[in-house]
Amino acid sequence: MKKILALILAAIVILAVAACGSSAPAAPAAPADGGQQEAAAPADTPAAEDSDSGTGAYSALYLCNGSLGDKGFYDNAASGFYRLRDELGWEIKIIEMGRDETTYEGYFLDEVEKDWDLIVSGTFSIRDMLEEMAVRFPEQNFMGFDIAIDFDKVTTGNAIGVTYQSNETGFMGGALAALMLGSGAEKIDASRPVLGFVGSMDTPNINDFLIGYIEGIQYINPDIRLLTSYIGSFNDVPKGYEMTTQLYNLGAQIVYAPASQSILGAVQASADSDRYFVACDNDIWSMMHETDPDMVANILSSTMKNVGNSIFDAASGLKEGTFQLGQNYTLGIKDDAVGLAKNANFEALVPADIRAQLNDIASQIANGTIVVGTAFGMETDAVAALRDGMSP
Repeated sequence: MKKILALILAAIVILAVAACGSSAPAAPAAPADGGQQEAAAPADTPAAEDSDSGTGAYSALYLCNGSLGDKGFYDNAASGFYRLRDELGWEIKIIEMGRDETTYEGYFLDEVEKDWDLIVSGTFSIRDMLEEMAVRFPEQNFMGFDIAIDFDKVTTGNAIGVTYQSNETGFMGGALAALMLGSGAEKIDASRPVLGFVGSMDTPNINDFLIGYIEGIQYINPDIRLLTSYIGSFNDVPKGYEMTTQLYNLGAQIVYAPASQSILGAVQASADSDRYFVACDNDIWSMMHETDPDMVANILSSTMKNVGNSIFDAASGLKEGTFQLGQNYTLGIKDDAVGLAKNANFEALVPADIRAQLNDIASQIANGTIVVGTAFGMETDAVAALRDGMSP
């Protein structure tokens, strides 16, 4: 109980620090067919001015449909804005909108006429609002990340969509976990070929990781079984801890967790259970190993969705002409937009021969030799059948 209370308090502190201040704050792919306060800038970088400062610099606003400090998706996205500011001199601002979707329209309306060069927001929960705003305000340019824009609806030519092949990075996580089962590592019981998956929500975005994870496992060893759970929330840290612990107790040797902010609980569970873990979105080991080395000691790697890099590339590309409004772009391993985090812990825990195999698998995905399935377009029953078919 003390450990989980400490974890909750740590998460609260992280979120409070991210929300209390005010700031101003992969090469392009072919187009695809188809906290409620302003966020503080990192402590080691100066804040930028707002876009009405008259400096003439390009300006970009990030309307974050959550809170910073998650050590995952939102922090990753914000990193792209800090790069725009620090490397290109853009004026930026980040506003944390929180999880109450009924408030999002107000945030958009407050900012949409402030002469931003680009307003950016992302994930499925923001798609309808962003598309509506693009139609209502045709003079303002919008970017949606982790979503594809419906250009039958948005015919104004002022929006761009950037999506990621989460299935490909999930495949790499599955291949890593499956290969580690046969590695002889002392923390793995080779007689129990069972892995685990903890997702934040049972949605296509999260299930795209799952489909890739399953296919990566099966590519290595179709006899491996998989235990799957959903937290039912993007930011329930205690539930993330509880469900991950349960999977370890049921025999999962390694757990993979595309779980948004809830991942902090899952990481703590891997430490308390002393079992291996694959994180998601951000390189959590690199972010936390100096401050919380015991907590992240069992993280084999993270399946990266390099959201920040893609925001930087697309935003700067719009200015330079390498990306175009009115198009959707899908980025994957071949674009260096997704893949495994290769840090010192990865090299220490994962044997060299397995790392070499993973590099070869990534190359085969990049050149199209391995084609990974996706949850998008799959019927709910089909996803459930595949998931259930992997149960022990």
